Amino acid sequence: MRLDPAGPATAPRLARLVAVVVSLGFSFGGVIGVADSDQPALTKATAIALLAALLALHLYNCVHRSGGRRPKGWRWTLAAQAVLTAVGMIGFASTWYGNSGFLAAALLLLVRPAAAAWAGFALVLVMQLLSALAVRPTAAEALYLVVGHTAFVGIALYGVARLADLVADLRATRTRLAEAEVARERLAFARRLNERVAARLRDVVRQGEGVLETGDPQAARERLDGSLNIAREALNETRSVAHSHRSERPAGWRPVADDLTTTAVALLGVATVCLMIVPGAVRYAARGQMTGPQVALLVACLAAFVALYLRNCTPGEDEGRPGGWGWTLGAQVVLAAAPVAVFGLQTWHVTYFLPGLTAVLLRGAVRWAVTVPLVFQDAIFHLWGAGLGDPGPRGNLYEAVWAGERALVVYGLVRMARLTIELRAARAELARTEVARERLRFARDLHDLLGFSLSVIVLKSELAFRLLGRDPERAARELSEGLAAARQALADIESVAAGYRRMSLAAESESAREVLRAAGVTVSGTVSPVRLPAEVDTVLATVLREGVTNVLRHSAARRCVLEAAHSGRVVRLHLMNDGVPPATTGARTGTGVGNLTERVRELGGRLTTEITDGTYLLLAEVPLEPALVGGDADRVDAVPGVQLQDGGGKVVADRPPGQR
Repeated sequence: MRLDPAGPATAPRLARLVAVVVSLGFSFGGVIGVADSDQPALTKATAIALLAALLALHLYNCVHRSGGRRPKGWRWTLAAQAVLTAVGMIGFASTWYGNSGFLAAALLLLVRPAAAAWAGFALVLVMQLLSALAVRPTAAEALYLVVGHTAFVGIALYGVARLADLVADLRATRTRLAEAEVARERLAFARRLNERVAARLRDVVRQGEGVLETGDPQAARERLDGSLNIAREALNETRSVAHSHRSERPAGWRPVADDLTTTAVALLGVATVCLMIVPGAVRYAARGQMTGPQVALLVACLAAFVALYLRNCTPGEDEGRPGGWGWTLGAQVVLAAAPVAVFGLQTWHVTYFLPGLTAVLLRGAVRWAVTVPLVFQDAIFHLWGAGLGDPGPRGNLYEAVWAGERALVVYGLVRMARLTIELRAARAELARTEVARERLRFARDLHDLLGFSLSVIVLKSELAFRLLGRDPERAARELSEGLAAARQALADIESVAAGYRRMSLAAESESAREVLRAAGVTVSGTVSPVRLPAEVDTVLATVLREGVTNVLRHSAARRCVLEAAHSGRVVRLHLMNDGVPPATTGARTGTGVGNLTERVRELGGRLTTEITDGTYLLLAEVPLEPALVGGDADRVDAVPGVQLQDGGGKVVADRPPGQR
């Protein structure tokens, strides 16, 4: 199963279910232990009531947590859990050892910092050891109860509950990595713009101001010529940055600091499996009834079984299973069965742990056909006369729950580890997608915004250069307008990098008329005053700016028609000019028109172009209610809290569209 992180909360629900069922299974083992004891009925009833209260406190403290947060009043409920556990250790020492694991898990999950939590975990183990020494014949037997039951239950419950929290946290914060990477990309892009474009624009402004201030015509001509060259370089640099930044690998790509690693998950799984399998076999080896070679063989078989178990529980590429899992599962079955001939089932009964493997590795109906009989294998052993535990129905049920809960622990840990890996991959893919979108937006906005401004700067500078000797006053006026365009371009650089840019069609139309008239183009047509949605206003203004840039750059226009009006719920922008070279007819649209077509389409509109008899027509139609679901006109929301710094040390905070 592949998890869609944007879909329903499948993973957290599965994780919580596993945690609840495992908790119920461990509690059931405690109930059976109390029921099998030789204590009075009232004492048994009291112990079972304590167990029920302990389970309820555990579920409240550790499983039903919202978003990984600790529940209200957790200190009081944790204290109550500690009191109930202590009462059980004292009053029911012979059967309580597994139930202490609930408190151990709660300490790990609730106490901060981690060092204090593990210190509390160790204290529970020490207290359980002291309790067990009073009812067990040897220290080794008491230690087995502490390690094989209390520690295992504590780690297993902590694992399934913690992994459930991690999966929920990953889903809840699936966009955090994307936001961080987009922010990092914006900072890198801002630095690059400042280094390659903004610096030249500041030189243009400085040179132009020097032209206006100097009284020497020759010096003014030299300064203006230098300013014109710098403006041309800035225009070329803008095109270069736009194209290169679109295709290059994101700068400094790496996981963010809070990204979950698989190391902790893997260590948790290893600890759980080892605590589940190893203590039982070591317990029998420690009794001193084996020869040296038998102990060596037992250790070798145990090490091989655990190693194969861990390998088979490692997520892989084959539907989440490791490569060659069929062979390793077969080898593990042989390893679980063959040593029985040497040690007997009393010592070597690791077949009880096979259901966890079959639940993890098998698929479909085969999984249940194999796993369910393995869970109830104790009944088969009793028919065989193996002499394990209570042969009655209650004993068989206890062993089935014992094997089933361990199988579920293994399945839950492996499944949660896989879901964690899938969610991490999904977050990384989302981050790559958002960065790719942001890079396209950078390139598009650079082309649409700065291309126009820089063309105006070049045009005004060239015009001022030609007029300098004939009409100094008009030359100064044209140069001043060029400097104003340069300053606007610097502001546009900040807005492009910061992730927002609000433009007005009305304001852009006035600017377009002035620029075209300065270039000797007669402009006709009107722009109807109408209040437009922000997205529509910005996109139509961008279309107009790009259209005028193309008029100046790719035609020898003498006349131009600029009109904008709305009809019903549609706004139409009409831009037509003459002077199109014959070679342009039938030519494919360039990058600029392609960008505009995409932007208009995102709003549910359409953009068309037509070249007829030396006349170029650009027509954009956009509905007043854009078909855009959230986000800005680029479908890339601004990342809040990002700050960009220009070359002069000025900090530009990320602001909502329209705020300057």
